[in-house]
Amino acid sequence: MRLFAKKELPVKLDFSACGKILINGLRFSFSVESSGKESSKGLCVSFSGAAIDSGEVTFSQLEYLENKNGKIIPHKADMPLVTKNDGKRIYQAKFRNIRISDASKRIADGQTIEDALSSIIRNDIQFKVTPHYTGDGEPEVMLNVYPYENALTGSCTQWLKVTADQDWFEHNLK
Repeated sequence: MRLFAKKELPVKLDFSACGKILINGLRFSFSVESSGKESSKGLCVSFSGAAIDSGEVTFSQLEYLENKNGKIIPHKADMPLVTKNDGKRIYQAKFRNIRISDASKRIADGQTIEDALSSIIRNDIQFKVTPHYTGDGEPEVMLNVYPYENALTGSCTQWLKVTADQDWFEHNLK
């Protein structure tokens, strides 16, 4: 008799890479990885916040980068501005066909470092988007990526500042 049954992980995502700041007109990249069980139900990407609701910050050119047999294939995706039940507006892109891998099977025992790294990269889910903002401040927006199978507790969220200063890194990282 087992005292402790092996607990099955829920479907869950974590950011594997996410930029520091959204800069007007420059491509912003982020990627997520599974930290739970696999799912074939897809995921949703959304950007929200007061600056989006007011129209101060907008987005265009969302791409999903598919890794197919070692080749990166970009897919353009719609990310419409939608109105939620509470009347606030958010950008939302639905990816029903993206498969989320099982985190426990990413790295197998005895794999070489190269094979393990290749497996991790192959299972990353990568995106690029272009923000638009011409104001003076640095408003914050929320990036949220959630799996449809476990939207409430499986999501990953990051608050990001937006700037019109295309030399932001030069001005702020001295």
